[in-house]
Amino acid sequence: MNRDSLIQLLAALMLTACVGLSAFLGAETTAEASRAQLTYTDEAVEGDPPEVAVGVAMGAFRGLFVNYLWIRANKLKEEGKFYEAIQLSSAITRLQPRFPRVWAFHAWNMAYNISVATNTAEERWQWVKAGINLLRSEGIPRNPNDVLLHRELAWTFIHKIQGYADDANHYYKREVAREWTILLGDPPRLDGTSDENKRTMAEWMRLVANAPQTLEQVAQRESRARAAAENLRPGDPLPPARTEELVNRIRAEARLDLDINLLRLIEYRKAWVNAWYVREHEFSRDLREGDRNDALDALMSEPAYEATWPPLLEYVRRRVITEQFHMEPERMVRYTEKFGPLDWRHPASHALYWAARGVEEGLERQGTTQFDTLNTDRIIMHSMQELFRFGAIQYDLLTNEYFALNNFDWVDPYGNMLEEVIARGGIAANIEERAYTLYGAGFENFLKDVIRIYYQRGDLANAEKYHSKLRNWPGLNINDAGLIDDLKLPLAEFVEKELRDRLTTPHVAINEMEAALTDAFLRGLAQGQPEVFRRQLEYADRVRSIYLETQNMRTLADPEARRMAQFVGASLAETATRVLMRLLSGGSFGYYRLGPQQAALLYRRTPLSIQRAVYDDLSSAVQRTQGVSPEQFAALFPEPPGLEQFRAAMANAETEQEKARVRAIEFQKDANRRER
Repeated sequence: MNRDSLIQLLAALMLTACVGLSAFLGAETTAEASRAQLTYTDEAVEGDPPEVAVGVAMGAFRGLFVNYLWIRANKLKEEGKFYEAIQLSSAITRLQPRFPRVWAFHAWNMAYNISVATNTAEERWQWVKAGINLLRSEGIPRNPNDVLLHRELAWTFIHKIQGYADDANHYYKREVAREWTILLGDPPRLDGTSDENKRTMAEWMRLVANAPQTLEQVAQRESRARAAAENLRPGDPLPPARTEELVNRIRAEARLDLDINLLRLIEYRKAWVNAWYVREHEFSRDLREGDRNDALDALMSEPAYEATWPPLLEYVRRRVITEQFHMEPERMVRYTEKFGPLDWRHPASHALYWAARGVEEGLERQGTTQFDTLNTDRIIMHSMQELFRFGAIQYDLLTNEYFALNNFDWVDPYGNMLEEVIARGGIAANIEERAYTLYGAGFENFLKDVIRIYYQRGDLANAEKYHSKLRNWPGLNINDAGLIDDLKLPLAEFVEKELRDRLTTPHVAINEMEAALTDAFLRGLAQGQPEVFRRQLEYADRVRSIYLETQNMRTLADPEARRMAQFVGASLAETATRVLMRLLSGGSFGYYRLGPQQAALLYRRTPLSIQRAVYDDLSSAVQRTQGVSPEQFAALFPEPPGLEQFRAAMANAETEQEKARVRAIEFQKDANRRER
């Protein structure tokens, strides 16, 4: 065999080996790409936009076709043709699921552009929720370490829902609170220190993180619970589980599956049982038909399933959170332990979760820029600010009433997060050497709020503590001569000047009103100082009036209501009622906590108009949270005169605005009597 023939033979053998190896590696690579969702769509299915079929047919030229669709979608968006842009975006996500920017474009279009083109808050929420679900359920699972998509999702929660640029934001907040009350139930009561509250919330969330992941595990946990209840000895055979029997009955008799609808009906039933009006025998008449399931109620009342329900519900909660909401309970626990007592009814908690997840996952990805992670860090810190300003949520599942107050558990975590960002390096690494940084400005404004609120509530020790911290913080923006001069002022003068400068900001006005009303009740009424009560009430009213004068805008969704009036309530009476309700029901308010006896004393000194407004809800809350019997409650909190007339007036008021007007009229009558 000559030299040329030998070369040809060797080349043929190498070609054969390469072809065989490529066939093997090609199959393995294709399988792995499919498992990781890295492949393009290779077939069109029924219901796909026609562009998908065209893109599939174009084969190798698919990339050029997608570029054309992307240009066309942007042009349609600029022309205001949002629905057409959505169709093209859907086609692009089918053809190139690993193209993050089209997911972000698609979600933004729904949550921001289309939502504001609708007429009602309900319609708006459907589009905002659709944008959230697109990123949370499709975009991020297909691009799990893309920082952009995490940041877009976090921004939707913190800006669109928690912010106030959208007129329907109050509706969005109630819907998030309702959804997560259904998913997790009412959170535990927090009345300890910041660290204690963080541990309490982490342990509560750990019940879901450690929940059974299969029905077989539910049965095992049930059997162990039955054995413990029956005091069986180790080694004794475990009692048989009733898990399969109960699940079958839920499906056959209640016609329900193990999903969020089951949790919804259970949580509504629990809320109803704990409500004060159950004692008036109005259960079957007043609970809405869609929120009731008599067969389910019967199953929950059967003693035979007492040990079955807890592990089964934990299983369902975990399953819904992981499969439908694509969140990780273990990560939710870890973030609670790291950042603070996250309340998942709060939009800012979700913004923090997705932003923090994006940073963690993105740092593992080659190509993630420092700019990406720093922008996402800003959302984390913004979320923590919101959790301080409005992190203590009061929400009633039955009435859908929602309001939020300051949560002092988030004061120190914000500073800790800033230190972590600085330690990580980058833009903020040399914060102490720069004349001005955005991080510095954000921390300064945050501490100003903390100082002012502590001072207004009479907690001078903490006000002075954080005033000193701000003065001595090495990251101060030294080119801000006004700030440097202000910090030289004594505490009282510093707070007064800060108030004048910032009273037009919504959260500042709300914080000032709530702080003044808290002091009015706790120092004025509880300590028998009527002059303090009168002065603080007048101050709260003055804050509200000044704020509304500067924010007199009308909403687009409701032309008859002023946009900014929503943040300070329909009347001073409404805000005063909410603050008092939180105090009397035994919850923590900053560092103030009242027991039943203290609450009863405060209640008896409260104006009759506010007693009537809080009495019915207070009855249920005090008995549920403080273990007070109906007889004890009646002795501690006597029914105010005129309650039946007030109930009738509230029953006849068809809207929340009319109810607020009734409360305001009663409140003004009391004020007039006090003046005479």
